[in-house]
Amino acid sequence: MDEKEIQKLLDSDDFKEHIARFFRDTKPTCSITGGGPTDLHGRSEYCVSTNTGQGLHYYEGGQGKMKSNKSFEIYSGYLPEVNNGEVTGEGDIAIKLECKNGVIHIESKSSDIEINGRNISLVAQKNIYLDAGKNIKTRSGADTEIVAQADFTVDATKELFINGGGAVGIHCESEVIHTSSGLDEFMAPDFYQEVTPFHDENVPSLSKIDSYNAVG
Repeated sequence: MDEKEIQKLLDSDDFKEHIARFFRDTKPTCSITGGGPTDLHGRSEYCVSTNTGQGLHYYEGGQGKMKSNKSFEIYSGYLPEVNNGEVTGEGDIAIKLECKNGVIHIESKSSDIEINGRNISLVAQKNIYLDAGKNIKTRSGADTEIVAQADFTVDATKELFINGGGAVGIHCESEVIHTSSGLDEFMAPDFYQEVTPFHDENVPSLSKIDSYNAVG
C-alpha cells in the first residue's frame, strides 16, 4: 500500500467513523475498550479485559461474555424481606436465568453438576429426558408417585424386581392382567400366543415383547 492509498483510507468515512467511536482506557491490570472490530462478534461495545485473559465483554450484535480462569461465584438474596425464605422457604426471585430465544446450555466438561434446594421442580412444556451413561438412582424418604396420562413402560434387559413391604397391587381397568414368560413358546408351543397379546406379531414388525428386548 503506497502513501496515496494510505491517505485515501485515512480520509474515508468508514475509518473516520471507526476512530470516532473507538475508545481505550488502559490500567495496570486491565483495559477497557469499545467501538472496535472483533473477529467473531462484529463491533465491540464495552469490553473489560484483564492481563490474565479474564473479562466482561459486550458486542453491538447482542452477544455478551463473562470469563474467569478459575472460579466464578454469584451471590444474591441477602437483604432481609418479609417471608424471604429463612423460615417459610418462600420469597421473591433472588437469581433469575432467562432465555427468550435459543438454548440454555449448562456443561461441566470434567467434573460434576450439583443442584441443592428445599424443593426442586423440573417443568417442561413438552418432554423431559434423563439419559445416563451408567446408572440412574432415585431415593425418596417418603412417598413416590409416578402418573402417566398415556402408556407407561418399564423395561429391563436383565433383572426386574418389584418389592413391597406391605400390600402390592396390580390393577387393569378394562382387560384381564396378562403375564408371560420367555419359556411360553417351549412349554406351550400350540397356544403360547394366546397366553398374552404381547406375543402378537405383525410381520415384518416385532411383537411388543421382542421390540422391548431388542438391543438399541
